[in-house]
Amino acid sequence: MLTDYSHNLERLEKALGEQYRQSPYILGTPGTSLACKVDPFTYLAVQPGFIKYLSRWAGMFPDRVEQTLVKTGNMLSDASHSVHAVTLRVYADGAPEAPVAVTASFILASFIDQAVTLYGGADSPLPVSRLKILAADEARAQTLFAGKTPLAALAFGNPNQR
Repeated sequence: MLTDYSHNLERLEKALGEQYRQSPYILGTPGTSLACKVDPFTYLAVQPGFIKYLSRWAGMFPDRVEQTLVKTGNMLSDASHSVHAVTLRVYADGAPEAPVAVTASFILASFIDQAVTLYGGADSPLPVSRLKILAADEARAQTLFAGKTPLAALAFGNPNQR
């Protein structure tokens, strides 16, 4: 039997958008937000926080939120759909802080941008943030992009080379 995830997806978008309307800092601010756009098509979401809070806002169990995002392709995973997070070192471009390790998932920008424009009151999709993935971690990040469009080069950097 096939499961229709469209209702769950709409519920998640609505909950994320409404939360963004109340607290815009949840998206796009390195060091503060649950998710930041790292290239025009992809957000890096800090886990397990992103799933935990989205499930709370939507009134859904975390495993159901995760399953909905993975099965609809809105959260990238490996071919088996079992691995959807990797440990990466990230930093805010231009900030003096050293890179920090986070457990990260990648969310399609279309999902989050639609949530903030349809339900969050934003006039347009959020811009690419200052969050960068340490260039040395590029191969680790790209493991979730096998068979998909890889992250753009602008998602990576080295804080010592400005």
